[in-house]
Amino acid sequence: MKKPIAAIIGMGPVGSVLTAHLAKSGEDVVAVDILEDILSRMRKEGLKVSGITGLTVRITKTANSISQLAEYDPEIIFLATKASVLKPVLSELKKIYTSGMKIVSYQNGLDNERIIAETLGIDVTYRAVINYAGNIVGPGNVSMNWFQPPNYIGVLRKGEYTTDETTQYIAKAMTASGLETEEAPNIKGHVWKKTILNSALCSLCAVTRQTMKEAMEHEYSRDLAVRLVEEGLMVAKADGYDFGPNATSEFISYLEKGGAHKPSMLIDVEKKRATEVDFMSGAVARYGTMYRIPTPVNSIFTNLLKTIENQYLTP
Repeated sequence: MKKPIAAIIGMGPVGSVLTAHLAKSGEDVVAVDILEDILSRMRKEGLKVSGITGLTVRITKTANSISQLAEYDPEIIFLATKASVLKPVLSELKKIYTSGMKIVSYQNGLDNERIIAETLGIDVTYRAVINYAGNIVGPGNVSMNWFQPPNYIGVLRKGEYTTDETTQYIAKAMTASGLETEEAPNIKGHVWKKTILNSALCSLCAVTRQTMKEAMEHEYSRDLAVRLVEEGLMVAKADGYDFGPNATSEFISYLEKGGAHKPSMLIDVEKKRATEVDFMSGAVARYGTMYRIPTPVNSIFTNLLKTIENQYLTP
């Protein structure tokens, strides 16, 4: 049976790790990125993943634009870009989209799959929740710093969350590649959990310039992380996702395992790039407004990061 062509858009750490693992296990993949030097290195010397795993695999199919991607006629498209560029990416994707394509949000943040559905005018979109992270070492070279399996995959079909044959295929393919993944009939619960965790430490570390380990060891920043988590849990509960009476301690325990890792949002600030705060703390605050639940700490961190961005982003 011929395997579907799977395109991964965005060769940052998350997309590169996925690409390398799928390619190594025999999936038919296309790497997509606007930086040709990254793609050239992947074709000539191979895509390298180090850290907690170690593999190098040559990627023969590449595209440096979404329009060029159309030449490969992909059946599954993983959007592994930052959520902050989701809308411009979708604007380009809309030009090549065909009814047979399965679009997967392989990103951080709340409601990405709904944005995809609305922008492309479709009623079926896929959503993954990823529990690994890493950093870029160089072109075509990334480090996978930690993985707390499993990842999750689900589908939004006509406004309802469920699973289908495609989620089954993706879960099996990713698991076979070494990235253990499970189907999740109600993926939004996992999205909420990841968003709350990201809102706690991504925003906090980006503003304070601390690693996850430093933030959780320091009394005052740890207290802020707890408050960010508590607000997120209250809003999630109002949205129908109750994580139980011990959720705060469980979430904080998870954050304590992050180690001396720089969250991607901190790296974005260091490199003077747009952050994903609107999809994390900003999303928690937005849902809080919708349900009339105060989220002062998430709102403050959102405003602080938007202020920091304003110092270096061109209007």
